[in-house]
Amino acid sequence: MARALIIEDSQIQSRIIGRMIRDMGFEVDFALSLAQGTQHLKTLKVDAVFLDVFLGDHNALLFVDSLRKLAPQAVFVLMTAGSQTECVDVTVSKARLARADFMLKKPFNASDIEVILQQTFDKSAGLKRRKHVLVIEDSAPIRMICERVLSAIGYRVTTSETMEDAFANVDIAHVDLVLCDMFMPGMGGFKGIRSIRRTWPQVPVIAMSAGLDEAVRNHDVLAATTKLGVNAQLRKPFEATDLLEVVSAVLEEGHV
Repeated sequence: MARALIIEDSQIQSRIIGRMIRDMGFEVDFALSLAQGTQHLKTLKVDAVFLDVFLGDHNALLFVDSLRKLAPQAVFVLMTAGSQTECVDVTVSKARLARADFMLKKPFNASDIEVILQQTFDKSAGLKRRKHVLVIEDSAPIRMICERVLSAIGYRVTTSETMEDAFANVDIAHVDLVLCDMFMPGMGGFKGIRSIRRTWPQVPVIAMSAGLDEAVRNHDVLAATTKLGVNAQLRKPFEATDLLEVVSAVLEEGHV
């Protein structure tokens, strides 16, 4: 049976959250502090960790990396209502840098947890974690194609019409891969990739552009994307097989 660990210093909230998760078929363990949580992770194999951001005087964001080393395959869900010194949006930004998988704003309900578990785990593959692909593209048909093709083979896919939408979405914490159009309204791909690199420093990026097919612009676009550190380019329009081949190659190369 799948197992979840809740690290939360409020016993009342911890029990309420635990009941929600248990109703979804998980065994649940509890820790009231980071020390207790660390000890649990040293002795238990867990599939999900629900971690309160502010535990007494501690900011748990500073410990996500060390906790991940004890449970590298677990999904990390950070829970927060903000604090007197930090708004939720700032916490979300820090959570992305800490490589948290999800953020849950308190108060939340069982359906919020259920969505996370459904998006994260492929039950048909024995609770195997899905890779999370973020597609940033202003063309609705291309977003739809990417979502359908990648979802069909087991990826978790999130789509955004613009860079601004992607960074404003608090549900996008950790991603394993970003597909990014180079020419779109607003911030656009070139400036956006720099922001992606600051937000998710280790995440591979695939640049998409119809400009890659134009003889005059081909060299300029390729040179610019290479300078930005993208991992691959994908020419539009593309076939489903082209998309799958590039995505698979980049993820396998990065081992993310």
